[in-house]
Amino acid sequence: MKVLLIGAGKGGSALLSILYEDKEIEIVGVVDHNQNAEGLKIARQYNIPAYSHYETLIKREDLDVIIDVTRNPQVLIDIEKNKPANTEILGGLSAKLIWSLVEERKKKEEEIQKSLSEQKALYRIGIMLSSAREMNEVFQTIVRSGLEITNTPAGSLALYNAEKNELELTAVHGFSPEFSLKTTRWKVRPGGLTSKILSQKQPFVVPDISGESSIDTKVIMAEGIRSLVATPLTTENRIVGILYVDDYKPRIFTKRDISILGLLATQATIAIEKAKIQEQLELKNQKLKHTMDYLQNILDNSADMIITTDIENNVVEFNKCAEEILGYSQNEIAGKLLAGLFTNQDQCRMLLEKIKREGKVSNQETQFITREMKIVDISLTLSQLKDTAGNMIGTVGISKDITEFKRTQAQLIQAGKLAGIGQLAAGIAHEINNPLSGVLGYAKRLMKKAEDEELRKVPAFETFPREMKLIADSALRCKKIIEGLLKFSRTSETESMNVNVNEVIDESLVLFGNQLSSHNVELNKVLNPDIPTIRANHTQIQQVFTDIIINALQAMPQGGKLTIVTRPIHSFAVEIEFTDTGEGIPKENLTKIFEPFFTTREPGKGTGLGLYMIYRILQNHRGRIDVKSVVGKGTTFTITLPCSH
Repeated sequence: MKVLLIGAGKGGSALLSILYEDKEIEIVGVVDHNQNAEGLKIARQYNIPAYSHYETLIKREDLDVIIDVTRNPQVLIDIEKNKPANTEILGGLSAKLIWSLVEERKKKEEEIQKSLSEQKALYRIGIMLSSAREMNEVFQTIVRSGLEITNTPAGSLALYNAEKNELELTAVHGFSPEFSLKTTRWKVRPGGLTSKILSQKQPFVVPDISGESSIDTKVIMAEGIRSLVATPLTTENRIVGILYVDDYKPRIFTKRDISILGLLATQATIAIEKAKIQEQLELKNQKLKHTMDYLQNILDNSADMIITTDIENNVVEFNKCAEEILGYSQNEIAGKLLAGLFTNQDQCRMLLEKIKREGKVSNQETQFITREMKIVDISLTLSQLKDTAGNMIGTVGISKDITEFKRTQAQLIQAGKLAGIGQLAAGIAHEINNPLSGVLGYAKRLMKKAEDEELRKVPAFETFPREMKLIADSALRCKKIIEGLLKFSRTSETESMNVNVNEVIDESLVLFGNQLSSHNVELNKVLNPDIPTIRANHTQIQQVFTDIIINALQAMPQGGKLTIVTRPIHSFAVEIEFTDTGEGIPKENLTKIFEPFFTTREPGKGTGLGLYMIYRILQNHRGRIDVKSVVGKGTTFTITLPCSH
């Protein structure tokens, strides 16, 4: 359909926009004598022909409709006289009808545009509320949004506490600082404004506060407020709070204002509830993190090994103490079977089965193996790990390293054993000493008589002097052994002094002269010059060092290397270490070498009292001696003695 539009003023331009959108209408031209008319400008934008005169155009045979919106009677007369017979005219009343339709459509478009604007505003507000990270930010956003969408200058938000039946002001805009300070919370009074709002649970509108006699309005009127809308924030029939928008002049709030505030109230309620949940969740997370940090601190700083496993007995948690003692890192051991740490994996399986049956195993002595393949004695307490339903989900084990305790215990047992042996030996020595003295005395007398020339002539007495000498020598040797037993079976009360162990070592080495080089033994001394002194009997300590050096030389008949090291242990002890590269001591003999009379040498080449005497001397000095040895590689004796102070 081809249409000619005459008149491009306000009505014409609006009509042109409507007609242009209809795909079935072709606008052949727009006419107005005013070339600056709004409609002509629009026509040019749409590439529609624009004219200043209509006389020729109205005669076109292809026109279907001529629309006259000029409201000029002469224009309508000209059209009637010159138009083709089949061309329709819309003008006068028809044009007014079109104009009314245009106006109505324009209003609807404006309403639609306003509605879209409000929806966009609500959407934007929703985004702002959902992205708010703190409760205060949520409250401020709600108030600012309420003022924006209703174009009001003041407003506030108050949260309702049902238990206390009071409201607390959480955000305010457009009020004096004094109001914000004074009006922080207020009780709900029967018959008051707040009471009315809460009871009806619907927006409460006051267009003119001065005419509202049923409520106390002194406080807000003092702030210059003359009209307001109070919108309750509700969820599941529960009041969360109230959103107030206020104006400084009397005002009729529209249904749209109230409706949009209702939508905002819904969004605000959701945002507040979400923020509360988020705040509670963050608080719980903080408590959980604090608890986890506390537990991690316990794990990290525990003096015991703490190892947890899953239900398949794979290692999950491996604390720092376990890392230090066993040599594995958490990442390295995680996911590996717990049994891999045990020297006896069958024992591990038995313990785990017992855990499943009984729930716990306490103070079980066992052994772990370190990354460097060293054995560690431990006391293990193992129990079930359970979930909240009480189902077993793994195990938690607390292991105490008792290697040093076991060694000390063994030393105490050994000391007790040696003390008992010493007492027994002393008793036996006393019993033997007297008759042995008699044997030695009579042997000497007989040897004296054997010097008689007459007896020597008797053939039967030819070997007598030699045999008597053997008896005397043997008795003398036994007497020396007994004297040694008596000497070391009782605590020495000999004089003590401040002794520098480095000097004693040097003095001991002087006694050996060239023996070390003649035995092809290389000496390596690493003596700490800052070593503290010890309180000791100089002679006895020198005897200890001398006997150990003698043992080292005897252990290296083909030559080797002897290393002597001294070092302070913090400020309370000194450590002296003798290491040879000799034959070594078999493992089964390491626990026996300090026992009296124990020796691996050939008969007649050792009494078995040397190391026993060393042990007793060091014991009397409140010291200790440890030994490590590998057959074929050598032996290390480590002596520890307390400092003078």
